[in-house]
Amino acid sequence: MLAALADTVIAYIDTRRQRSENLPATSGRPARKRYTDAPQILVPNPQTVEHLKTLGADLRLRRVDDETPGSRSVQRLGHWLTYLTDRAHDIPGSAALIPMTGFLGMHWITGQSPLEDNDLATLLAWIDPPRHADSGRDAADKAADPATHRPAGPATDAAFDNDQLAPLFHAYARARGQDQTRIMEELNRLLTAYMRPTWELMWHAYTLLQALPEAKNTTRRWDLERTAFTEECTYLDQDGRPQPAREQAAATAARLARMEHAAITFAAERAADDPFVRAELRTTGEAFAGHVTTLEPEHTLRGPTGRGLWRPRFSLATSDPVVLDPGRALACHTHPGARYKIRTITHPDGDTPAETNGETLVEVEITAGMGTVTRPNHAVLPEPGAVLVFTLAPDHYRMPEFPTRDQTPWTHGGPPAGHPHGRDVERSEDKP
Repeated sequence: MLAALADTVIAYIDTRRQRSENLPATSGRPARKRYTDAPQILVPNPQTVEHLKTLGADLRLRRVDDETPGSRSVQRLGHWLTYLTDRAHDIPGSAALIPMTGFLGMHWITGQSPLEDNDLATLLAWIDPPRHADSGRDAADKAADPATHRPAGPATDAAFDNDQLAPLFHAYARARGQDQTRIMEELNRLLTAYMRPTWELMWHAYTLLQALPEAKNTTRRWDLERTAFTEECTYLDQDGRPQPAREQAAATAARLARMEHAAITFAAERAADDPFVRAELRTTGEAFAGHVTTLEPEHTLRGPTGRGLWRPRFSLATSDPVVLDPGRALACHTHPGARYKIRTITHPDGDTPAETNGETLVEVEITAGMGTVTRPNHAVLPEPGAVLVFTLAPDHYRMPEFPTRDQTPWTHGGPPAGHPHGRDVERSEDKP
């Protein structure tokens, strides 16, 4: 079974490697090739991702025996399952391995608990009930009927296991020859019939998601997905050693840094793409909306070298609670490439109700994306009266530099304590 699964998955992944494109050199990277496509696998729910992660960890560390057919492809399957599940866990917004319940939950809300939303059948019944159903709640209750419900994930139905699967397993263990072949055929028919409803639900979910408009930042994320896939293929072709069972300290720190960067970036992109996300952020104080009241388009500052810096300013009146502090960097969905900074916040008080009309005044300065004094970009200047929504801008991120293995203490995966580098690093770590 594992060999057949490996052949199917690896053959699909290999089809994503048929075409590539040439990327020019940049200031940070040399010219390189990148595949024009990447694998994308859909699974029912997060529990399936966890199951595949465990399976991948087991398979990638298996020994390759040339006398055993399929052992090499099974180990390669473990490598790809680890790659896919790591991206699903570590990279928010990754499209390599997608649990459908989580993807649907980003766009629809039900009356169920988050735990219940992990069941694909009831989730789809809520958000897209059949025509004859009175409501999503009634459809979900019917979908959860134990007589017809099929768990869409690695957790199975105990009654099905005990009453139908177990007898076939026991019969197979006692049978010989043609009887074993007949029982295997019966087992395949049983499992196919049992899993077909989940297969159909996956296509139902896929159809619903395909009908949604594509977000603006999807192209950038897909480019990153193709880059990661290309790099993984290059590693397999040049080295191919499986990922170790336990990461070293520097590798773990680098992975955590990538996770933090991906989470911040994805949250900012969702806020820029989705008005409902911005509305939710306004309720938590991480965003506010207001209309432009005044505009200083010619405002400039004196830079450190004495050169004039163009820094347009404008004020907004908002009825949203503004809990952010002056100096906080902001982003606006109308101009994703621009950056803004809060200058002052004037809350309404009893002395000036007529001037503020009971609203909070926020003075904002444009700090990036507006060009220069000699080459200004006036497109970022808002019109008086325009309604804008500002969200928190992701902090400027730079991947930290991590020490090489020789410069890492032996306690964190570096050279042994008796190694010259190990002793040097140990002494340096003792210094204040």
